[in-house]
Amino acid sequence: MLEKLTAPYRGYKLKDFKKALVRRLKLPLYRGSEFECPVCDARLNRFKPIFKSFPRKLAESGFVYPIESFETLNLAAYSCPSCDASDRERLYALCLRQRLPALDAGQRYRFIDFAPSLALSRLLRAMDRLEYRTADYFRPNVDDRVDISDMPLYADNSVDAFLCSHILEHVPDDRAAMRELFRILKPGGFGIVMVPLVVGVTQTHEDSAINTPALRWRHYAQDDHLRLYGTQDFVARLAAAGFVVRRLDHAHFGADTFARAGIADNSVLYVVEKTAAGQIQL
Repeated sequence: MLEKLTAPYRGYKLKDFKKALVRRLKLPLYRGSEFECPVCDARLNRFKPIFKSFPRKLAESGFVYPIESFETLNLAAYSCPSCDASDRERLYALCLRQRLPALDAGQRYRFIDFAPSLALSRLLRAMDRLEYRTADYFRPNVDDRVDISDMPLYADNSVDAFLCSHILEHVPDDRAAMRELFRILKPGGFGIVMVPLVVGVTQTHEDSAINTPALRWRHYAQDDHLRLYGTQDFVARLAAAGFVVRRLDHAHFGADTFARAGIADNSVLYVVEKTAAGQIQL
């Protein structure tokens, strides 16, 4: 019994397992029918709000934008009480559940999950048509140790799909990372690329003088962020790397689907594609 409980958390910190036990004990309080997590399929009466420390830290640091202005951040319904998937991870699951069943059942597709989350990783590992691999530069409990700005481990055109969520804002040379993601993706392949974005901010704020934890919290919303992307500039950088970029919002998934999955109306999923000819389409 203990082996069955601990197996999904092998290689993770003890606190991750303890949090999972607490979630399991408290889950009956959240059981219901109004909401459903697309990552773990739990039916719920509500999702959990964001942890209090993040809004408090932004307020203390004097973050230059209201926390409510973040794109794709549901403060009131942030995490799933069953699997702990965040609202953005639930959005990824909606997309992947749409796209992956359309793949040829007779083939296996190579999927790279950069800096994986535990809940979504469990979902993707269970999909038998995926050759699923996790990747990270620092974490020991991944399949591949890679620097996303330079990935000789992966050959050109060798990956069918990838997930790169909230990584690029940490990377010194984000343009090199985008070019690497384009290089390894097969023509016809796709990826999900997400970063923190603020509604109405179109140009990226990036300044080498913002180089202390306090300044980074104030301007970039976290002390290990190196920039705060603007929506237009983010798309432009991805396009310059070669990608076709598609913005999928509630009009694509459906307002009712967003509401049931606890995803805020202003959420946007950025899907990148490599055309069959490998050409840039603007």
